[in-house]
Amino acid sequence: MTHVHGFADGDCVVLRHKGDVIGMTRPLSAQARTSTRLGNIDHKNIIGKKIRDVVVSSKGKELRVHAPTIDEYIVMGPRLVTPIYPADANLITSLLDLHPDSGSFDSTSGAIPPIEILEAGTGHGSLTLHLTRAIHAANVGIPSAINHTKVPTGLWQYARSLAAGSFSRLFVMRTPALNADQSFEATPRAIIHSVDVSSKHSQHAAKVVGGFRRGMYMRNVNFVVGNVSEWIKQQMHARGPKPFLSHVLLDLPSSHTHVETAESALRVDGKLLVFNPSITQINTMIQCIRTKRLPLQLERVIEVGPAMTGGRIWDVRCVIPRAMAREVDRDTTFARQTDTDQAIKDGKQASHPEAGEEEPQNQRGLEIVCRPKVGERLRGGGFIALWSKNRTCKDSRVY
Repeated sequence: MTHVHGFADGDCVVLRHKGDVIGMTRPLSAQARTSTRLGNIDHKNIIGKKIRDVVVSSKGKELRVHAPTIDEYIVMGPRLVTPIYPADANLITSLLDLHPDSGSFDSTSGAIPPIEILEAGTGHGSLTLHLTRAIHAANVGIPSAINHTKVPTGLWQYARSLAAGSFSRLFVMRTPALNADQSFEATPRAIIHSVDVSSKHSQHAAKVVGGFRRGMYMRNVNFVVGNVSEWIKQQMHARGPKPFLSHVLLDLPSSHTHVETAESALRVDGKLLVFNPSITQINTMIQCIRTKRLPLQLERVIEVGPAMTGGRIWDVRCVIPRAMAREVDRDTTFARQTDTDQAIKDGKQASHPEAGEEEPQNQRGLEIVCRPKVGERLRGGGFIALWSKNRTCKDSRVY
């Protein structure tokens, strides 16, 4: 709506001079000014201007005003922690394969459960902003009066009021009372639950999301301050044992300590995505999932970093070396023969696994293969691992 009504208080503006980006202002305020290498610009001279209008700096330089793209907003905006940069955030969002729909009922399958995505580790709020934009189409029923309001002071009050144990849903807080003739569901059809242990980070992330395009995506996010495992258990206790999460993203130093709880709340075929700076952390997660025998199938491991468009696929899997495998088979055969001989000697029938019953796998000698699938030099960035939840015998229906 900026191109129609012009810039207003609370908007961020990108300044360009002859096509070059000079910088981005803080949220506009009539009493504030922005300093650039081409001179100072009073915000009162920007307020009311439309996109690509010209303002003159204190040095007489002409600058054009633009609404920031999501990439510019994240890269040039203030930060407390390093953000997940737009290229990586776009890749992560695409891996979830989201297809939001404003409908809540399907003629063949009945009621459609809402899309609920858990982001553990809010951090800067960059990934949160990309995720909430991706699901925005599911909540298009909000009236335009709510949809295009300016960044409200209540938003900043909410950001400042975030505290440990505050699990209130922002969507409900920001939705005013509607008339009876207004057909709109108060419950969102898609929402991001963004959890972080730091109230300071959550406050900043709320400002990041709320400051973009006058907070148009803010209603899709439920910021939570606290431990992610405790929050999941609280939700499961309140909702019942049925899994409720469509996807889970873990951007935590010790993601493996939360994976079992997260899996219990993840729907069948839901995605579990882990983002870590080190491949050894991904290895720890793989070993943890295998040890706990969780119904999660590893789909891919991707390295991301500078000049790595789309990432680079890694081959990460658990194997038993051939020499060790032969030793394990020999020991297993000998053990089974000994059991059979002893059973015959005792006059008992040798016991064998029933049909369809899986024998415990011998974990001795298990190692992890970990190498890039393309022989190139390693560069900085991070690693993304993606799992999908399998159906187990206790899953009687699709959640």
